[in-house]
Amino acid sequence: MSESFKLGIIGAGIGYSHAKAAKQVPGMEVSAVADLNPARAKRLVDELGVKRVYTDYKEMLKAEKLDGVAIGVPNFLHKNVAVDVLNAGINVLCEKPMAMNAKECEEMIAAAKKNRKHLIVGFVNRQRDDSKTLKKIITDGGLGNIYHADAYCMRRRGIPGLGGGFTTKKMSGGGGMIDIGVHVLDLTLYQMGFPEPVSVSAATYMKFGHKKDYNFVSMWGGLVKRGQFDVDDFVTAMVRFKNGATLTLEVCWAANIEREGFYSYFMGDKGGATLESGAPLKIFGEQYGKIADIIPKYAKEDSWVNQAKNFMEVCTGKAKPVAPAEHGLVVQKIIDAIYKSSLKKREVRI
Repeated sequence: MSESFKLGIIGAGIGYSHAKAAKQVPGMEVSAVADLNPARAKRLVDELGVKRVYTDYKEMLKAEKLDGVAIGVPNFLHKNVAVDVLNAGINVLCEKPMAMNAKECEEMIAAAKKNRKHLIVGFVNRQRDDSKTLKKIITDGGLGNIYHADAYCMRRRGIPGLGGGFTTKKMSGGGGMIDIGVHVLDLTLYQMGFPEPVSVSAATYMKFGHKKDYNFVSMWGGLVKRGQFDVDDFVTAMVRFKNGATLTLEVCWAANIEREGFYSYFMGDKGGATLESGAPLKIFGEQYGKIADIIPKYAKEDSWVNQAKNFMEVCTGKAKPVAPAEHGLVVQKIIDAIYKSSLKKREVRI
């Protein structure tokens, strides 16, 4: 590998966040970006100093001497692009969700193993300062045995790009569950130690996105006229694990609710915890023979920078992956089971 870790970006949308983070990691260089829309890629040139732009990512793979690539293309392209990059002998950081289904995830993992390259998933919430603090507390036995967790990712009116790729199943693979629910599901499983899932009982709903009079305050990505909405905007599920633990999950892009948020509750036999984006980490337990609520203090960190740094260190043999592809496969198996359970209207085995 060259002196600096040379990163390529495929997909200049979310790829901007990857490039911005990489620029802040000593020893990391963003060499080039590939995007079908040169105007979108130009932002990385103007604001981040990326030197070269390609409209064909395969040309970028041939022309550049890259050590790693961050993939931020639509979900239905994840597998093919990742396999192409891995077959080119380049390490991959793939945005969430890892792929459209578990079978595609398995193909990606097989390509990584065949080419002896690293494949990491962009579960960036694992890299939050509060998440890292809680993980240390749990690893040290602070909560004891975690026997149940609740995971919530709720928006009142938050459907992105209504009518576009996010809301078209053949492009996204699903709706709110696979877009934002994947984050809270993964983060909760991560804190639980990734117990082996055995079954799922779930229901999915489509109540708002298809309405012609859908009301909203703002919309990321904008409204796509004459577009499509054939995905879920609310999901509820319960997951059972081999070790006896359970997890309940609620995810919505749109619902008539009072409280929006992204949070997980953990119940252990020695303590409990609330992990909420934008709020202090809270631990519930006992100290000095008394019931106690604890709010830990920790240094503020940038989760995107942490993710970029971990990717580089994994690829250079200095660290283990915080979000390995094998975890992405487990998450996808649960998501597949959620949709299958809803379709069959019964609990399904994984």
